[in-house]
Amino acid sequence: MDNKDNEILESGISEEEKAEEAVPEEETEEETSEDIAEQEEVTEEAEGAGEEEEAKAEENDAEALGAEEDGKSGDVIISGDVIDSMFSDEEESEEEKESPKKKELPEFEKPTSNLLCSFDYNVKNKEEEEAFLIFQRKYVYKHNWIVTVAFGAVALLFLISIIRNPSGYLNYVLCFICLVMIFATWFNTVRIRKYLMSALKDLEDDKYRFTLYDDCFMIETLFTEEEMAEEDFIPVRPRIVKFDDISLNIIENKDMFILILKKETIYVLSKRVISDEDQKLLKDKFSAVLGEDYEIMQ
Repeated sequence: MDNKDNEILESGISEEEKAEEAVPEEETEEETSEDIAEQEEVTEEAEGAGEEEEAKAEENDAEALGAEEDGKSGDVIISGDVIDSMFSDEEESEEEKESPKKKELPEFEKPTSNLLCSFDYNVKNKEEEEAFLIFQRKYVYKHNWIVTVAFGAVALLFLISIIRNPSGYLNYVLCFICLVMIFATWFNTVRIRKYLMSALKDLEDDKYRFTLYDDCFMIETLFTEEEMAEEDFIPVRPRIVKFDDISLNIIENKDMFILILKKETIYVLSKRVISDEDQKLLKDKFSAVLGEDYEIMQ
């Protein structure tokens, strides 16, 4: 009996141990099945995404193929907005061709002081040459005479050396160089004047406007509508000269007023286009403002 009871007890214990060992195995089997299900879901999602990407790629390829075919056949698909903008651009360009756009002059700040007089004028080529010759006599000839006296004195010394020693070859060369320098100085003065008058010949018919104020004067170029409509037209800003901020000299003779700015720029006001009243006003104003810088030539 005891042996049988012991066998029964042992068999019961062994069955319990087997049951306990079977429980983890079932749990592991359940966990494994869940992992497999999750992996299958992920795989299905990845396959679905891949199919969507393939479908999009096929659509893009189809669109690209269609565009290539359209390009080969010469057909171009354009939206209605683009067509409208193209026609509007063409209409604007046609209107611009038919009626050229008028270019505006650059804006500038006009003088605010009291206006004394204003008149339009032009300058003839002979008047410009006479005015430039007066300018050269006043500011250029002085330098030319200094150069002439200096090189003339040196040339005279070499001439004396030649008389004393006629065989000295170097004295001849140096004397000749001095004479060439004197000639070149005066020749360049004449050449510059002739070249300038030739360049200004085409501007003989241009129109200008002179306006005198209490503290300044303004000179502006007048343009016709045809000139302003040209493609290569370049607007010119008026020149405003204040009496207190610039080196100004004015020379008057029987035919004109010559305005010299900083001994570089010359403006010519011909008396043939200025009334007697405005001539007197200019003379009184210039002499009062400039003093010794206003000169009258007989």
